[in-house]
Amino acid sequence: MNHIVFTRDANATLRSKLEHIPASDIFVLVDNNSRNYCMEHLNMGYVPGEHVITIAEGEHNKCLDNVALIWHQLSSCGARRNAVLVNIGGGVITDIGGFAAACFKRGIRFLNVPTTLLAQVDASLGGKTGINFDGLKNDIGTFSLPEWVIIDNHFLETLPPRQILSGFAEMLKHALLSGEKHLAEIMATDLSQVAQEDFLPLIQESVAVKSAIVTEDPNEKGLRKALNLGHTVGHAIESIAIKKGLEIYHGDAVTYGLIAELYLSVKKMGFDPKYYETVKAFIREKYPVYHPVGEPDGLYELMLYDKKNEHEGANFTLLSRPGEVEINQYCRREEILEALEQI
Repeated sequence: MNHIVFTRDANATLRSKLEHIPASDIFVLVDNNSRNYCMEHLNMGYVPGEHVITIAEGEHNKCLDNVALIWHQLSSCGARRNAVLVNIGGGVITDIGGFAAACFKRGIRFLNVPTTLLAQVDASLGGKTGINFDGLKNDIGTFSLPEWVIIDNHFLETLPPRQILSGFAEMLKHALLSGEKHLAEIMATDLSQVAQEDFLPLIQESVAVKSAIVTEDPNEKGLRKALNLGHTVGHAIESIAIKKGLEIYHGDAVTYGLIAELYLSVKKMGFDPKYYETVKAFIREKYPVYHPVGEPDGLYELMLYDKKNEHEGANFTLLSRPGEVEINQYCRREEILEALEQI
């Protein structure tokens, strides 16, 4: 976690990290939202205007065409191997920006300034970068750590409630991986206070769960697969949404995935059914009702293409209880279809 800074003054922190870098070597990646709502807070007038690269917002814009746009602007503005790309925005920006930086001239430095709750507790951390490709979520990417991640929850003041809920889904996942104490704390959280100083330690605690796992297994050979809880189903839902041109919040998809995968945990790992019903009721209360984006068979087929699979069937991270993780649990089609019926 040495490269992660928690602050209530992102402007001062970012300036301190960039103070010895010539302005000509600093490039900024934003989308329309982070350019309109966050750039002013950061007061980055020292970066040349042509060095600010803007892409359209939204998951469907995390694509190869926009990577090429970023590379083209870096190249046309004379970016060298000592250039620094500052990614300011949500998970789409930190994912695509990190990937573009990792490949440009075989790798330039990059910093992440996550401005959404989802990016602050998940997407900007751990070194996973990537884009969606050929209808599959995050199918092309690298493991490339940012030099710094600057987390300031002041930015969360600008977010609508649905965006807060999207990020909170990852906090819920981290709490399930951590144990009953942290899970109870998260389930009692007042989400109207996310931009307040008192909420920053909760973000820090959630980040600590992920960072501990990533530090032990940076390239997802074993333990890091724990972080996929809720994501085998969730990513299948998102992939179908991408193919159909539908916008679905990542956090919504993850919570639907949690319901299905905790059900598999009950059936296969002995997870307490009463605890499962408690978590399921919590999700039902907080998140929108699931509207199917595809047939269960279609979701199952996408799970088979998941990059985590190494054997026959679909690979899941399951729980025997909160805080006790069981990775590499392969489930049969019938089991998965039954779990999908619970969403």
